[in-house]
Amino acid sequence: MDFPTVRNTVDRLLLEQALYAPLELLLAEGRLSFADYEAWRCGEIATLEELLAGNPARIRARLEQADHYAAALGLRAERREYPAWGEGTGRQLRISSDAALDDLCRIHYLRNANEVQLDLFMDNSGNVLVNSVVAALASRRAEEAATLLERLRETDPSHLRLGGLEALCAAAQRPVMADVEAETAFLEGNLTPLATAELGAAARDFLTPFWRRLGEALGERPFAVEMPQMHASYALARALDWAGVRQAVLAERTWRDSPLLRLRLAEALYHLGERREALAQWCLLCWDFPRDAERALAGGKLPDKELQPAWERYRDLDVEPEPDAPFFPAWLLLERPELRAALTAEDAPQTHPAGRAYVALHKLPAGAATLSEQTMALRLQLKQAHPGLFAIYLRTL
Repeated sequence: MDFPTVRNTVDRLLLEQALYAPLELLLAEGRLSFADYEAWRCGEIATLEELLAGNPARIRARLEQADHYAAALGLRAERREYPAWGEGTGRQLRISSDAALDDLCRIHYLRNANEVQLDLFMDNSGNVLVNSVVAALASRRAEEAATLLERLRETDPSHLRLGGLEALCAAAQRPVMADVEAETAFLEGNLTPLATAELGAAARDFLTPFWRRLGEALGERPFAVEMPQMHASYALARALDWAGVRQAVLAERTWRDSPLLRLRLAEALYHLGERREALAQWCLLCWDFPRDAERALAGGKLPDKELQPAWERYRDLDVEPEPDAPFFPAWLLLERPELRAALTAEDAPQTHPAGRAYVALHKLPAGAATLSEQTMALRLQLKQAHPGLFAIYLRTL
C-alpha cells in the first residue's frame, strides 16, 4: 500500500481547498469520475460505491490511511451530510450501503481550525444567511439562493459579501449568451474568479454547468491556434467532462498537428482511467513537439503527479548528451514499465536518435540476459544514440 501517495494527495487537497474530504480524494485519484459524482448529487444514482474504479478493499484502505493522516495533522474533524442538488430536493444522499464506509466518507478535516472556531463567536444573522446562500448556490438551487439573498439584503444591507453573492445569484438565473466568445470571456474573466472568491472549494460544483453549456454551444466549431479557448475541448475540460473532451479532440481531423489538443486528449485519457494511453500520448509529444512537452512537464499541471518528479530526476542526470525531452521516453522505460505496453517500438520515430534509443531499450531483454547477437546489436544502437542512457541501462542489469 503506497501510503506516501495518499499523504501527498491529502496535502494537495488541503493546500487547494483548505480541507480534506474523502470524496475529493476519490475524485483526485480517478477512483470516482466527476460525471458519476454529479449524477449522484443530482439524485440519479442511489449510492456511489458501485461506481468507484478499482479494488474495493484497496479503496477502503486508502481512505482509512488518509483519515488517519489527516487526524494526525491535528485538523478539526467535521461530519458532513450531502443534500441532493437541484430545486425542491434537499433530501440527504447515501454514499454507501456499508454504514462504516458511509461514515468514513463523511468525515472532513478542516485546516486553520482556530480561524473556523473564531467564526462561531462572530456569528450573526447576516453571516448565517451568507452561509445559506453559498450552500444553495453550490447545490444549484438558484431560486432558494435568490430568496435567501433577499433576506440578507433586508437583514444586513451593508454586508461585505452582498455584492459578490448578488452577482452569482444573477448569473445562476441568466441564459447562456448567444455570442460564445462573449460567454467565454465572461466565464473566464468574471464568473470563475468571483465564484472562487465567494464559494471556495464549492465553486467547482457551481461553475460546472456553465462550462458544460458553453461546450455544447461551441459544438463542432473548429479549433483555431490563435483562439485555443474557443473550442469545445477547452470548455468541456473546465466542466470535467473528460469523455466530451476526448470526443471533441478526436473530431478534429488534424488534432495530431496541435500540441495543445494532444495535451487535452492525454489529460482526458488520464481522467477516464486510461492511464497507460495517456502516458503514451505525453511521450509521443516529447518526440513530435519537444518544446511544448518540456513546458508541460516542467509546469507541474499534468494530472499524472508521478510524471513531473520523474522529469525532474531525468533532468538532474549527469550524462552526455544533456537530457532533453526527445530522450525522456527512452529513460522513462526504466522507471515506468507500464510504458512498454502502451507505447511500442513501432511508435517511435526511427529517423531520430531518441526514437532509436527508445526502440533499443524497448527490445532489450530485462536483466543480465545471454549476450546474443541481437542483444549486442541493440546495445550498440543504444550506445550510439545516447551514451549516457546506455551507461544507465548497464547499471540496471
